[in-house]
Amino acid sequence: MDNQTIKKSCTDKQCAVTGTDAHYQALVASAAAAILVIDESGVIIDANPYTHTLLGYDHRQLVGNNVECLMPPEHEGKHQHYLMQYLTGGEAKVIGTGRRVKARHVDGHLVPVHLAVSEVQIDSRREFIGIMSDLSALTQAQASVKHERNQLKTIINAIANPVFVRELGGRYTMANHACVQAVGVDNVEALADAFAQLLPKGGRETLNALDHQLTMNGEPVHTDVTLNDGRTFKLAKTLIHHLEGEPYAIVTVAYDATPLLNAMKDAERANQAKSDFLSAMSHELRTPLNCVLGYAQLLMNATSPALEATQQQYVAQIHQSGRHLLALINDVLDLAKIEAGKISLNPSWAPLRPMICEAIDSLLPLAHRQTVSLRHTLPDTLNGDIYVDATRFKQVLINLISNAIKYNHAGGRVTVSTRQQAETITIAVTDTGIGIEQDKLSALFEPFNRLAAEQTHIEGAGVGLAVTQQLIAQMQGEITVSSEVGKGSCFAVTFPYRGQSLTEIASSSTPFTLTQPHRVLFIEPDVAQQRLMADWFEDWPLLTLTCVHDLSLAAAMAHTTPPSLFMVSHAVLDDTADQVQSRLGERPMIVVNVPDTESMQSHSDSIVTLASPVSGAALGRAMQTLLEDRA
Repeated sequence: MDNQTIKKSCTDKQCAVTGTDAHYQALVASAAAAILVIDESGVIIDANPYTHTLLGYDHRQLVGNNVECLMPPEHEGKHQHYLMQYLTGGEAKVIGTGRRVKARHVDGHLVPVHLAVSEVQIDSRREFIGIMSDLSALTQAQASVKHERNQLKTIINAIANPVFVRELGGRYTMANHACVQAVGVDNVEALADAFAQLLPKGGRETLNALDHQLTMNGEPVHTDVTLNDGRTFKLAKTLIHHLEGEPYAIVTVAYDATPLLNAMKDAERANQAKSDFLSAMSHELRTPLNCVLGYAQLLMNATSPALEATQQQYVAQIHQSGRHLLALINDVLDLAKIEAGKISLNPSWAPLRPMICEAIDSLLPLAHRQTVSLRHTLPDTLNGDIYVDATRFKQVLINLISNAIKYNHAGGRVTVSTRQQAETITIAVTDTGIGIEQDKLSALFEPFNRLAAEQTHIEGAGVGLAVTQQLIAQMQGEITVSSEVGKGSCFAVTFPYRGQSLTEIASSSTPFTLTQPHRVLFIEPDVAQQRLMADWFEDWPLLTLTCVHDLSLAAAMAHTTPPSLFMVSHAVLDDTADQVQSRLGERPMIVVNVPDTESMQSHSDSIVTLASPVSGAALGRAMQTLLEDRA
């Protein structure tokens, strides 16, 4: 190789080295981290531009100074000792590793950084390169998270109701003070064993099934659980998700309903005692009063010897007061019977027009005495039937119309009208009386609350409207009221109605008319179908619907709280309808959404199948048949 070639080769190597140095210098200069070079004695040899950005020092303020100028006051004087110890073969504190430390800013405040130190051997000397990454934002974020966690923990611990978190794998990770106190443990780790002792047989399995249902559809779960020590808790369960959206735990908020339930039982016992007393007094009150009324009538009708005019007036007053007292006793006893659940109602389809006309005719004498006009505006086409207990419905009408007359003024008007909807009818009693203040409407149906009318000459005890409201509710009707002081009031009651004649509906199906409450358990995996069914059940106040997503959960729940009827989606059937019914507990069962193309055979008269799509009317007829017609 000639000299020319050698010179060219050397020049190429020098260019390569020079280029590499330029690359490194550019990287160091543009790095978003402070980079320092110190010698074996701890003196700063060089610093990149970001050091000024991070710590505020100019290049000349650092170069030639000991690196201890960047250390917190408590570490000043120690660095040289650490360095010498390392150089003499001691253990490395930071060199070759990395740790979180604090660096001193030029203005004196401390900056959190991550410090990584590397050792470099250059010829016979050692140098150390320190790289400091700014952790201010991270530290602030971590402090903020810690503060929020402590704040949240304080809030949760301040909640009087038990709250606990259970991971989907079964591990309890959090419980507030109220929870550990209610369960009787010292820490969250002991919750699992405590719950195992407190829950009744099968209780853990039921709760696990509910947790599984929650993770499947994401809908919050509400349930009641009675512990072995007799306490009853209402539980509300909700999923907790990771930021990515995946569920990982369930938070449960519990409410100790035991005091409330005990208070309700005490109130029921007291109410029952009151009802028993009033019922027992019925005979003792009515019998002598009927005697008074009877003898008063005899005296009023006596012709020999005839009573003098003054005596006739006295007897008439006795008779009128006796009738008022008898009406009051009847109202009070009716109210007591309703509250005790002892009133007997027999709803059926009955012609509406005759009942309205009879009520008006019976009250025309009262309207005449009060000089109040009483009439109806019933359309000629009103020939349909209303579904009520006829006797009690007349009682409702008479109470509303008589009130409209009594609380009216001379020359006033009372009008009875109707407004027909698709399957219901509203009967309105409108008067031109004194009206009711808006802030008093909420107390209108309270027993013995006459809204200050006791200070007037109008007779009454404030019981009639309370009885009326209760009777309407018992007949699955609705009552509303609107009023304006000085202009009058309007009381409106709404009941099921059919405009067909009996001949036209003779071939139709039996109406859906339950007489007692029932619980229905619906097994359906589709949340949309569950919501649709829940919407239908809102129109059936005597039915309580509970939805679950599979047969295993239904069987577990039926074991602890058996329903009156099972409603099973065809989609979840894994066996014949008879065998599924046997597994669920031999309760009446309706199989819904059966495809038209599939035929289902059952040997049980307590199983009804409904083809898809299911109508509300068909479902109502099926439940009527299974729950009460065959009971």
